[in-house]
Amino acid sequence: MVGAVHEAAPVAPSPYVDLVPDTGLKLTPRHYSYLKISEAAIIAAASASSRRSRGDLVSRRPDAILREAEKLVAAGTRELLVISQDTSAYGSTSGTRPSRSRAAARCAPT
Repeated sequence: MVGAVHEAAPVAPSPYVDLVPDTGLKLTPRHYSYLKISEAAIIAAASASSRRSRGDLVSRRPDAILREAEKLVAAGTRELLVISQDTSAYGSTSGTRPSRSRAAARCAPT
């Protein structure tokens, strides 16, 4: 409902209300950006000593990485720093988060 109202009568932008620009916020200098290509899923562990544990590595889809890189370059980035928990393992995963990782299976009560 609110979306329909804003379509019919758009709200004028205000520097006091619209604090985040359409391009998003960057915490690094304009000339470089970090580009995450994969990450480990955080899973809950069953043991009390370890509340959280890292699961299997999940790679981002190449088209999503390319789209993000193009947006960053269009915003003025001149150097992309490719990051991941394990960059050498990129592509060895399916690109979707597993419902239960091997680490979770090891921690699960029997």
